[in-house]
Amino acid sequence: MKITTLVTEPKDYSEKALAIYRSLGEVYEGKNLRPEVTILVVRLAYKIDKAWMEKLPNLKYIVSPTTGLNHIDLDEAKKRKIKIISLKGHTSFLKNIPSTAEETFGLILALVRNFPWAFDDVKKGNWNREIFRGHQLIHKTLGLVGCGRLGKIVAKYAKAFGMRVIGADPFVDAKTMKRFDIEKVELPELLKESDIVSVHVALEKETHNLIGEKEFKLMKPGAYLVNTARGEIVDEKFLLNALQEEKLAGAALDVLWNEVGGRHLRNNPLIEYAKKDRSRLLIVPHLGGATYEAMQVTEDFVADLLKKEIQ
Repeated sequence: MKITTLVTEPKDYSEKALAIYRSLGEVYEGKNLRPEVTILVVRLAYKIDKAWMEKLPNLKYIVSPTTGLNHIDLDEAKKRKIKIISLKGHTSFLKNIPSTAEETFGLILALVRNFPWAFDDVKKGNWNREIFRGHQLIHKTLGLVGCGRLGKIVAKYAKAFGMRVIGADPFVDAKTMKRFDIEKVELPELLKESDIVSVHVALEKETHNLIGEKEFKLMKPGAYLVNTARGEIVDEKFLLNALQEEKLAGAALDVLWNEVGGRHLRNNPLIEYAKKDRSRLLIVPHLGGATYEAMQVTEDFVADLLKKEIQ
């Protein structure tokens, strides 16, 4: 089989990974949908759907250095017998990549201490610390919705700040959680007790809109929400309501609904709200895994996986 690879987002892509793809055959770059392409290498800029796959009739592999795969139509790929190579399930490798956990804690600190809005105010020529007074983390309760790899790392960071950590995860038992100083609780209890709720679950049918109207009503008044998982896990309509009604003290989002392809930016109610209320909602463009170190090693890892698969 002649192997042809298309790397859709080549900017700053790992040279080692690109060398692996070149060793397998010809490599094209960008949105160059040639019919002879057999390997499609993607990050998160495009939704790889039926329309893409129809233009790539010889496609055999989709390679994505991500754990989440909602940017790929998995049902369509399965129907066409296209194999997905990704980071999903490679827990031993991923345990040494804390970028998203680090970002989570950065967002927590920025949120509870009002750093982004205080900086904006200084740039306007002001120096008023009273209006940006925040909260310390010691003795606060952090609730982890999902206690897998990232949740456990975030728990370790929280303990260094003297926080109590509770977690809700049906797939992690109480004994395992206890090893990481996490108290196992059910989701309703977590929402009622947490000063900060941080989301760390994969996007599945069961977790779609996991945090919705009922869950926001259960949250402690004055709590904060942080989501560095996937946008579709949190119902944005009810998040906006909770912010507008000041039920929440604030929220920090690394992800939004339908973010692949940029369609989510047009007239987005959360972004419009953030423009008006400059002290309650912080949104960043899916920066969780976007560190030079993490992107390089993950791009190398999936390239190696593909090479082993083919050989």
